[in-house]
Amino acid sequence: MSDFTTLPQFKEGHVPVAGGKIYYVSGGEGHETAVLLHKLGGWTAEWRWVMPILATRMRVIAMDLPGHGGSTAGGEPPFIVTQEEVSAAVMAALDTLGLQKAAMIGSSAGGCVSIVCAALWPERVSTVVSLGSALAGSVIGTSSVTRQSMRLGAAQAIANGYFDENENPLPRDPSYMERVFGMSNPAHMEEQTLSRKVAGRWIQPASRGVALYDYLAMLPRIEAPVLLAYGDSGNYGRFTDAAAAQLKNSRIEAIQGASAFPHQDKPEETATVIMDFLGV
Repeated sequence: MSDFTTLPQFKEGHVPVAGGKIYYVSGGEGHETAVLLHKLGGWTAEWRWVMPILATRMRVIAMDLPGHGGSTAGGEPPFIVTQEEVSAAVMAALDTLGLQKAAMIGSSAGGCVSIVCAALWPERVSTVVSLGSALAGSVIGTSSVTRQSMRLGAAQAIANGYFDENENPLPRDPSYMERVFGMSNPAHMEEQTLSRKVAGRWIQPASRGVALYDYLAMLPRIEAPVLLAYGDSGNYGRFTDAAAAQLKNSRIEAIQGASAFPHQDKPEETATVIMDFLGV
């Protein structure tokens, strides 16, 4: 999963958190430390092109979110894994690693977690970079969304062939990934299938946690500068204007020719955007 750890400047390990362990890869040196968080159903390896570039300017730590990649979470997945739970696990892992303050950089759901960390632990987050994150309001505010309706939606996802009867993810059709995420690289599509298979039954509970969290209500609490970056070939740029309107200090930047996951499609361009924003 983390083939870039064969490079001598990187090391990997696990740190214990309540209910499990968090897998991480770290490397580089500098006054600034950046924490990299992957997309829903992803893993640390998706940062393997960007991380070596960032490591020439700063310390970088990539983490697998609970239930993903090399991170473990005890027991059966609950119906919903809240954003507060995921964010607390990340911050607990950073505390164990002796890191008191960092820039939080996340792709998609990882960017959502970064936003929550900045809102709940402002003294520990210096900067936030969100790459194609769906920073929207909570769907729980609509009268049609209840726990029962979410269970019906889960059943429909199984009926549609997105998950099996145990909520393990099934391979996505390439046309779906192209239509929804703007993906065109077959290797990246194959890796997404592999990383989702590893995350397994933790994907849907984590997805529900994202859907239920009201990011727009939390954004005004963030004091740190926030970069809202996105790939212009994906469909996630539509969230940036509403999010920027709620933030005290933000910037929007499109990464040309990239899908919803620009750190994979355009790693050099993405790394440059990140380093320019962090000023390193």
